[in-house]
Amino acid sequence: MTGRVFPLFLSLAVSLVAAAQPSTAVASRDAMLYETSTHLCLQADTLTCISMDMEWPKGLNGSLLPELQRSLTTFFFGQPSDSYEAGRRSFLSAHGEEKQTIEEGRTFIQRYCEMHLRCLWLEPGRYISFLARMEKCNESSVVVSNHSYFTFDLLNNRMLTQKDVFNQTRLWQNAGIRYQFCEVLDTTSNASPFDSIDWDMLPGQFALMGQRTLFDLGADNAGGVWSEVDNAVIDVLFSKNFKKWLKQPIPLASREMLPAKDIYLSSPDDSLSVESQPQFEGNIAAAIGRNIPYTDLQTGPVSDGKVYVSFIVDKDASLKDIVFLTVRNIRLNRAVASALQMMYGWKPAVRNGEPVARRYFLPLILHFK
Repeated sequence: MTGRVFPLFLSLAVSLVAAAQPSTAVASRDAMLYETSTHLCLQADTLTCISMDMEWPKGLNGSLLPELQRSLTTFFFGQPSDSYEAGRRSFLSAHGEEKQTIEEGRTFIQRYCEMHLRCLWLEPGRYISFLARMEKCNESSVVVSNHSYFTFDLLNNRMLTQKDVFNQTRLWQNAGIRYQFCEVLDTTSNASPFDSIDWDMLPGQFALMGQRTLFDLGADNAGGVWSEVDNAVIDVLFSKNFKKWLKQPIPLASREMLPAKDIYLSSPDDSLSVESQPQFEGNIAAAIGRNIPYTDLQTGPVSDGKVYVSFIVDKDASLKDIVFLTVRNIRLNRAVASALQMMYGWKPAVRNGEPVARRYFLPLILHFK
Protein backbone atom coordinates (compact mmCIF):
# COMPACT_ATOMS: atom_id res chain seq x y z
CA MET A 1 0.00 0.00 0.00
CA THR A 2 1.48 3.32 -1.02
CA GLY A 3 -1.25 5.68 0.17
CA ARG A 4 -0.99 7.90 3.20
CA VAL A 5 -3.21 7.92 6.25
CA PHE A 6 -5.49 10.89 6.77
CA PRO A 7 -7.09 11.33 10.22
CA LEU A 8 -10.40 13.03 9.49
CA PHE A 9 -11.86 14.95 12.44
CA LEU A 10 -12.06 18.46 13.84
CA SER A 11 -9.51 19.07 16.57
CA LEU A 12 -12.01 21.35 18.30
CA ALA A 13 -14.58 18.55 18.49
CA VAL A 14 -11.98 16.19 19.93
CA SER A 15 -11.05 18.73 22.58
CA LEU A 16 -14.69 19.12 23.58
CA VAL A 17 -15.17 15.36 23.88
CA ALA A 18 -12.02 15.03 25.95
CA ALA A 19 -12.87 17.91 28.25
CA ALA A 20 -16.35 16.57 28.90
CA GLN A 21 -15.28 13.10 30.02
CA PRO A 22 -13.43 12.39 33.30
CA SER A 23 -11.24 9.31 33.54
CA THR A 24 -14.02 7.15 34.95
CA ALA A 25 -16.62 8.11 32.31
CA VAL A 26 -15.50 5.99 29.37
CA ALA A 27 -16.34 2.33 29.87
CA SER A 28 -14.91 -0.30 27.55
CA ARG A 29 -14.88 -4.06 27.01
CA ASP A 30 -11.36 -3.89 25.53
CA ALA A 31 -8.14 -2.16 26.50
CA MET A 32 -4.57 -2.40 25.21
CA LEU A 33 -1.73 -0.46 26.84
CA TYR A 34 1.11 0.93 24.72
CA GLU A 35 4.03 1.95 26.91
CA THR A 36 7.54 3.06 26.10
CA SER A 37 9.41 4.03 29.26
CA THR A 38 12.81 4.00 30.94
CA HIS A 39 13.39 3.64 34.68
CA LEU A 40 16.58 4.18 36.68
CA CYS A 41 16.68 2.12 39.89
CA LEU A 42 19.43 2.49 42.49
CA GLN A 43 20.21 -0.20 45.06
CA ALA A 44 23.40 0.41 47.07
CA ASP A 45 26.04 1.02 44.35
CA THR A 46 24.16 -0.78 41.58
CA LEU A 47 22.32 1.36 39.05
CA THR A 48 19.91 -0.55 36.81
CA CYS A 49 18.46 1.00 33.67
CA ILE A 50 15.18 -0.74 32.82
CA SER A 51 13.65 -0.07 29.40
CA MET A 52 10.11 -1.20 28.60
CA ASP A 53 8.46 -1.25 25.18
CA MET A 54 5.12 -2.94 25.76
CA GLU A 55 1.87 -3.66 23.91
CA TRP A 56 0.05 -5.11 26.89
CA PRO A 57 -3.55 -6.42 26.85
CA LYS A 58 -5.34 -5.08 29.92
CA GLY A 59 -8.54 -6.85 28.95
CA LEU A 60 -10.57 -8.17 26.03
CA ASN A 61 -14.31 -8.67 25.62
CA GLY A 62 -15.00 -7.72 29.23
CA SER A 63 -12.42 -10.13 30.69
CA LEU A 64 -9.21 -9.14 32.46
CA LEU A 65 -7.63 -12.37 31.16
CA PRO A 66 -6.08 -13.46 34.49
CA GLU A 67 -4.28 -16.48 33.02
CA LEU A 68 -2.67 -14.35 30.31
CA GLN A 69 -1.71 -11.69 32.88
CA ARG A 70 -0.01 -14.31 35.04
CA SER A 71 1.88 -15.78 32.08
CA LEU A 72 3.12 -12.41 30.86
CA THR A 73 4.13 -11.11 34.27
CA THR A 74 5.97 -14.36 35.01
CA PHE A 75 7.98 -14.04 31.79
CA PHE A 76 8.95 -10.41 32.33
CA PHE A 77 8.97 -9.93 36.08
CA GLY A 78 9.86 -13.39 37.36
CA GLN A 79 6.66 -14.03 39.29
CA PRO A 80 2.94 -14.13 38.46
CA SER A 81 0.82 -11.05 39.08
CA ASP A 82 -2.78 -10.15 38.33
CA SER A 83 -1.87 -7.10 36.25
CA TYR A 84 0.94 -5.35 34.43
CA GLU A 85 1.01 -2.51 36.98
CA ALA A 86 1.34 -4.90 39.95
CA GLY A 87 4.09 -6.91 38.27
CA ARG A 88 6.02 -3.84 37.15
CA ARG A 89 5.76 -2.19 40.56
CA SER A 90 7.16 -5.28 42.29
CA PHE A 91 9.94 -5.67 39.71
CA LEU A 92 11.08 -2.05 39.97
CA SER A 93 10.96 -2.16 43.77
CA ALA A 94 13.21 -5.25 43.77
CA HIS A 95 15.85 -3.21 41.92
CA GLY A 96 15.93 -0.42 44.48
CA GLU A 97 14.67 3.14 44.60
CA GLU A 98 13.59 4.72 41.33
CA LYS A 99 15.53 7.90 40.55
CA GLN A 100 14.68 10.79 38.26
CA THR A 101 18.23 12.18 38.28
CA ILE A 102 21.61 10.70 39.16
CA GLU A 103 24.26 12.36 41.28
CA GLU A 104 27.16 13.62 39.17
CA GLY A 105 30.64 12.28 39.84
CA ARG A 106 29.44 9.16 41.61
CA THR A 107 30.46 5.78 40.19
CA PHE A 108 28.05 2.87 39.93
CA ILE A 109 27.96 -0.77 38.98
CA GLN A 110 25.76 -0.53 35.90
CA ARG A 111 23.14 -3.05 34.85
CA TYR A 112 20.69 -2.96 31.95
CA CYS A 113 17.37 -4.65 31.34
CA GLU A 114 15.30 -4.39 28.15
CA MET A 115 11.75 -5.71 27.80
CA HIS A 116 9.68 -5.88 24.62
CA LEU A 117 6.15 -7.18 24.12
CA ARG A 118 4.69 -7.01 20.62
CA CYS A 119 1.19 -8.11 19.67
CA LEU A 120 1.47 -10.06 16.41
CA TRP A 121 -2.18 -10.83 15.76
CA LEU A 122 -5.63 -10.60 17.29
CA GLU A 123 -8.38 -12.89 16.05
CA PRO A 124 -11.28 -11.32 18.01
CA GLY A 125 -12.89 -13.75 20.42
CA ARG A 126 -10.64 -16.65 19.39
CA TYR A 127 -6.94 -15.95 20.05
CA ILE A 128 -4.21 -13.37 20.44
CA SER A 129 -0.52 -13.88 19.55
CA PHE A 130 2.61 -12.20 20.88
CA LEU A 131 6.38 -12.03 20.75
CA ALA A 132 7.92 -11.38 24.18
CA ARG A 133 11.64 -10.56 24.52
CA MET A 134 13.85 -9.79 27.48
CA GLU A 135 17.57 -9.12 27.79
CA LYS A 136 19.72 -8.39 30.84
CA CYS A 137 23.27 -7.05 30.55
CA ASN A 138 26.12 -5.95 32.76
CA GLU A 139 28.71 -3.38 31.72
CA SER A 140 30.49 -5.74 29.35
CA SER A 141 28.23 -8.57 28.21
CA VAL A 142 24.75 -10.04 27.89
CA VAL A 143 23.85 -12.03 31.00
CA VAL A 144 20.37 -13.28 30.08
CA SER A 145 18.56 -13.19 26.76
CA ASN A 146 15.32 -15.01 26.03
CA HIS A 147 12.17 -14.72 23.99
CA SER A 148 8.83 -16.40 23.51
CA TYR A 149 6.44 -16.64 20.58
CA PHE A 150 3.04 -17.74 21.80
CA THR A 151 -0.69 -17.76 21.12
CA PHE A 152 -3.31 -17.44 23.85
CA ASP A 153 -6.64 -19.20 23.34
CA LEU A 154 -9.37 -16.69 24.24
CA LEU A 155 -12.11 -19.32 24.03
CA ASN A 156 -10.55 -21.55 26.70
CA ASN A 157 -8.27 -19.05 28.49
CA ARG A 158 -5.05 -20.99 28.03
CA MET A 159 -1.82 -20.99 26.07
CA LEU A 160 -1.86 -23.11 22.93
CA THR A 161 0.83 -25.78 22.85
CA GLN A 162 2.34 -27.61 19.91
CA LYS A 163 0.19 -30.65 20.76
CA ASP A 164 -2.95 -28.50 20.64
CA VAL A 165 -2.25 -27.40 17.07
CA PHE A 166 -0.23 -30.04 15.21
CA ASN A 167 -0.68 -33.74 14.50
CA GLN A 168 2.30 -35.09 16.42
CA THR A 169 2.59 -38.33 14.44
CA ARG A 170 2.77 -36.60 11.08
CA LEU A 171 4.97 -33.86 12.45
CA TRP A 172 7.64 -36.04 14.02
CA GLN A 173 7.30 -39.59 12.66
CA ASN A 174 6.33 -39.26 8.99
CA ALA A 175 9.68 -38.74 7.25
CA GLY A 176 8.16 -37.59 3.94
CA ILE A 177 5.88 -34.99 5.48
CA ARG A 178 8.62 -33.82 7.81
CA TYR A 179 11.08 -33.36 4.93
CA GLN A 180 8.55 -31.27 3.01
CA PHE A 181 7.79 -29.22 6.12
CA CYS A 182 11.47 -28.37 6.62
CA GLU A 183 11.74 -27.44 2.93
CA VAL A 184 8.83 -25.02 3.37
CA LEU A 185 10.43 -23.50 6.46
CA ASP A 186 13.70 -23.08 4.59
CA THR A 187 12.20 -21.39 1.54
CA THR A 188 10.02 -19.00 3.58
CA SER A 189 12.60 -18.08 6.22
CA ASN A 190 14.35 -14.75 6.68
CA ALA A 191 17.56 -16.54 7.72
CA SER A 192 20.92 -15.42 6.42
CA PRO A 193 23.55 -17.90 5.13
CA PHE A 194 25.38 -17.43 8.43
CA ASP A 195 22.49 -18.45 10.69
CA SER A 196 22.79 -21.88 12.28
CA ILE A 197 19.44 -23.70 12.32
CA ASP A 198 18.84 -27.11 13.88
CA TRP A 199 16.15 -28.47 11.57
CA ASP A 200 15.75 -31.64 13.63
CA MET A 201 14.40 -29.59 16.54
CA LEU A 202 11.76 -27.70 14.55
CA PRO A 203 9.08 -26.67 15.04
CA GLY A 204 9.74 -25.06 18.38
CA GLN A 205 7.94 -21.86 19.26
CA PHE A 206 5.16 -20.68 16.97
CA ALA A 207 2.41 -18.07 16.74
CA LEU A 208 -0.88 -18.15 14.85
CA MET A 209 -1.38 -15.13 12.59
CA GLY A 210 -4.70 -15.38 10.78
CA GLN A 211 -4.23 -17.34 7.55
CA ARG A 212 -0.54 -17.82 8.32
CA THR A 213 1.61 -19.35 11.05
CA LEU A 214 4.93 -17.94 12.21
CA PHE A 215 7.63 -20.44 13.25
CA ASP A 216 10.64 -19.42 15.32
CA LEU A 217 13.74 -21.03 13.78
CA GLY A 218 15.74 -20.72 17.01
CA ALA A 219 18.84 -19.18 15.43
CA ASP A 220 19.11 -16.37 17.98
CA ASN A 221 17.88 -15.41 21.43
CA ALA A 222 15.64 -12.58 20.22
CA GLY A 223 13.26 -14.45 17.93
CA GLY A 224 14.65 -12.59 14.95
CA VAL A 225 14.97 -15.59 12.60
CA TRP A 226 11.64 -17.05 11.54
CA SER A 227 9.47 -18.48 8.78
CA GLU A 228 5.95 -17.27 8.05
CA VAL A 229 3.96 -19.97 6.26
CA ASP A 230 0.54 -19.95 4.61
CA ASN A 231 -1.75 -22.31 6.55
CA ALA A 232 -2.98 -23.94 3.33
CA VAL A 233 0.57 -25.15 2.64
CA ILE A 234 0.85 -26.98 5.96
CA ASP A 235 -2.80 -28.00 6.36
CA VAL A 236 -1.78 -31.67 6.56
CA LEU A 237 0.05 -30.92 9.82
CA PHE A 238 -2.89 -29.43 11.69
CA SER A 239 -4.69 -31.78 14.06
CA LYS A 240 -8.41 -32.56 13.80
CA ASN A 241 -9.04 -30.98 17.19
CA PHE A 242 -7.32 -27.79 16.08
CA LYS A 243 -9.45 -27.57 12.93
CA LYS A 244 -12.57 -28.08 15.03
CA TRP A 245 -11.40 -25.34 17.37
CA LEU A 246 -10.96 -22.95 14.42
CA LYS A 247 -14.58 -23.60 13.39
CA GLN A 248 -15.97 -23.39 16.91
CA PRO A 249 -18.56 -20.58 17.12
CA ILE A 250 -17.41 -17.51 19.00
CA PRO A 251 -19.75 -16.60 21.87
CA LEU A 252 -21.71 -13.39 21.59
CA ALA A 253 -19.76 -10.34 22.68
CA SER A 254 -19.99 -9.78 26.40
CA ARG A 255 -21.81 -6.73 27.70
CA GLU A 256 -19.53 -6.76 30.72
CA MET A 257 -17.30 -3.69 30.90
CA LEU A 258 -13.77 -3.76 32.27
CA PRO A 259 -13.40 -2.04 35.67
CA ALA A 260 -12.06 1.48 35.16
CA LYS A 261 -9.44 0.93 37.86
CA ASP A 262 -8.00 -1.92 35.79
CA ILE A 263 -7.95 0.08 32.55
CA TYR A 264 -6.60 3.44 33.59
CA LEU A 265 -3.65 4.48 35.70
CA SER A 266 -5.13 6.64 38.45
CA SER A 267 -3.90 10.15 39.16
CA PRO A 268 -4.34 12.08 42.43
CA ASP A 269 -5.64 15.01 40.37
CA ASP A 270 -8.41 13.02 38.64
CA SER A 271 -11.18 14.14 40.98
CA LEU A 272 -10.10 17.78 41.19
CA SER A 273 -11.65 20.54 39.11
CA VAL A 274 -9.28 22.37 36.79
CA GLU A 275 -9.26 25.79 35.18
CA SER A 276 -8.23 24.42 31.81
CA GLN A 277 -8.04 20.96 30.27
CA PRO A 278 -5.00 19.57 28.42
CA GLN A 279 -4.60 21.18 25.01
CA PHE A 280 -2.56 20.58 21.89
CA GLU A 281 -1.01 23.62 20.23
CA GLY A 282 -1.81 23.22 16.57
CA ASN A 283 -3.76 20.75 14.49
CA ILE A 284 -3.85 17.30 16.10
CA ALA A 285 -4.88 15.60 12.87
CA ALA A 286 -1.98 17.10 10.94
CA ALA A 287 0.48 16.26 13.72
CA ILE A 288 -0.62 12.62 13.85
CA GLY A 289 -0.47 12.40 10.06
CA ARG A 290 3.10 13.75 10.06
CA ASN A 291 4.30 11.37 12.75
CA ILE A 292 2.60 8.09 11.82
CA PRO A 293 5.22 5.51 10.70
CA TYR A 294 3.72 4.44 7.38
CA THR A 295 6.28 1.68 6.76
CA ASP A 296 4.54 -0.73 9.14
CA LEU A 297 1.14 0.03 7.63
CA GLN A 298 2.41 -0.80 4.16
CA THR A 299 3.06 -4.47 5.05
CA GLY A 300 -0.59 -5.29 4.37
CA PRO A 301 -4.07 -3.85 3.89
CA VAL A 302 -5.40 -1.64 6.67
CA SER A 303 -9.11 -0.88 6.69
CA ASP A 304 -10.65 2.47 7.52
CA GLY A 305 -12.00 2.73 10.99
CA LYS A 306 -12.38 4.41 14.32
CA VAL A 307 -9.67 4.52 16.95
CA TYR A 308 -10.43 5.50 20.53
CA VAL A 309 -7.35 6.23 22.63
CA SER A 310 -6.91 7.57 26.15
CA PHE A 311 -3.75 8.94 27.77
CA ILE A 312 -2.51 11.17 30.56
CA VAL A 313 -0.97 14.52 29.71
CA ASP A 314 1.49 14.83 32.59
CA LYS A 315 2.62 17.99 34.38
CA ASP A 316 5.67 18.25 32.13
CA ALA A 317 3.47 17.87 29.00
CA SER A 318 4.71 14.33 28.33
CA LEU A 319 2.23 11.54 27.59
CA LYS A 320 1.88 8.36 29.62
CA ASP A 321 -0.55 5.48 30.10
CA ILE A 322 -1.57 5.35 26.43
CA VAL A 323 -4.53 2.96 26.35
CA PHE A 324 -6.49 2.01 23.24
CA LEU A 325 -10.14 1.14 23.80
CA THR A 326 -10.51 -0.10 20.22
CA VAL A 327 -8.22 -3.09 19.71
CA ARG A 328 -9.19 -4.89 16.51
CA ASN A 329 -6.65 -3.11 14.29
CA ILE A 330 -3.33 -3.87 15.97
CA ARG A 331 -1.04 -2.33 13.34
CA LEU A 332 -3.05 0.87 13.14
CA ASN A 333 -3.08 1.25 16.93
CA ARG A 334 0.67 0.75 17.01
CA ALA A 335 1.17 3.44 14.38
CA VAL A 336 -1.05 5.93 16.20
CA ALA A 337 0.66 5.16 19.53
CA SER A 338 4.05 5.78 17.93
CA ALA A 339 2.81 9.07 16.49
CA LEU A 340 1.49 10.23 19.86
CA GLN A 341 4.80 9.42 21.55
CA MET A 342 6.71 11.52 19.01
CA MET A 343 4.39 14.54 19.02
CA TYR A 344 5.35 17.80 20.72
CA GLY A 345 2.98 20.63 21.52
CA TRP A 346 0.89 19.42 24.44
CA LYS A 347 -0.03 21.79 27.26
CA PRO A 348 -1.02 20.22 30.59
CA ALA A 349 -4.20 21.01 32.49
CA VAL A 350 -4.00 23.90 34.94
CA ARG A 351 -5.31 24.07 38.50
CA ASN A 352 -4.70 27.09 40.75
CA GLY A 353 -2.27 28.37 38.17
CA GLU A 354 -0.13 25.21 38.31
CA PRO A 355 0.16 22.37 35.77
CA VAL A 356 -1.47 19.09 36.80
CA ALA A 357 -1.68 15.66 35.21
CA ARG A 358 -5.00 14.99 33.49
CA ARG A 359 -6.47 12.24 31.35
CA TYR A 360 -7.39 12.98 27.74
CA PHE A 361 -9.73 10.99 25.50
CA LEU A 362 -9.14 11.15 21.75
CA PRO A 363 -11.54 9.62 19.19
CA LEU A 364 -10.10 9.31 15.69
CA ILE A 365 -11.60 8.42 12.34
CA LEU A 366 -8.94 7.35 9.85
CA HIS A 367 -9.42 7.07 6.12
CA PHE A 368 -6.97 5.49 3.68
CA LYS A 369 -6.42 6.59 0.10
